[in-house]
Amino acid sequence: MYPYPFDYVRPDTLEEALVLAQEDGMKFLAGGQSLLPLLNLHVAEIKGVIDLQQVAPRLKFIEWEQDHVVLGSFLTHEELHHASLLGRRCPLFPMAAACIGHPRIRQRGTLGGSLAHADPLAEWLLVMTLLEGKIILTSSQGERQIPFQEYLLGPMMTVLDPGELIVAVDISLPEAASYGFVEMSRRPGDYALVAAGVSVLWDQDRIAKASIVVSGISDVPLTFPVITRNLSDEYPSLGLIDDVKRAIEAEVDPPSDILADASYRRHLAATLVGRALYQAIDDRFQGQRLMAK
Repeated sequence: MYPYPFDYVRPDTLEEALVLAQEDGMKFLAGGQSLLPLLNLHVAEIKGVIDLQQVAPRLKFIEWEQDHVVLGSFLTHEELHHASLLGRRCPLFPMAAACIGHPRIRQRGTLGGSLAHADPLAEWLLVMTLLEGKIILTSSQGERQIPFQEYLLGPMMTVLDPGELIVAVDISLPEAASYGFVEMSRRPGDYALVAAGVSVLWDQDRIAKASIVVSGISDVPLTFPVITRNLSDEYPSLGLIDDVKRAIEAEVDPPSDILADASYRRHLAATLVGRALYQAIDDRFQGQRLMAK
């Protein structure tokens, strides 16, 4: 199918793009891996697109400041996959990026485009929920920062105002943290049936704080504050991982659909959380054998 006719503009500066975006029905175009399929399928109808390719260099950066990193919104999935320092500090990024679509999608799709589209199964939504990042937005009216837990309102629904653009995300990455990420899809490149991410902040050999996020079992990525609160001050063990898996399976209530029924998604959620937690522990202890209890 072909999209309905629409206007096309390619501004030379970010300021010009923000002015153009004030007109009703104008949408920003980054990598095009989310917007263009919607237009082709006639799911979305717009007045025109504002192609940001000319301003991309201004929005493509990785800036470090102590335990914080600021990522420009025009970084592609492939660039985040191969950002060596970022990957060493937070393996979530290469692990999640490797699961996104196919090579062509990873080379064109952008971090900001994925967050603006806000598909509930998108890997970057899970990562940002897990890392409790901040979204930096700009428009012709000025700039604002929003915690990610306030940014996401529902499936493909965000607090983005018309004419507002994601320019960067700000993430805290403590040196004493480790991470895990696992997802399951029917075929490579498909959207995940279920995905799980875990972050653990360590106090020597004990868990100081943990976070768990699972997507594919609700309209938005889910967190588990009660389960993770009970992990504080615990020493890692195989028994602890089993306890977490049982707690996840007891708490989640996923829907059934044509791809997987509720019982299978519940099993996947528990299994993948267990694997992600094991990854985070293994990353901290560098392959040392875990005690049973």
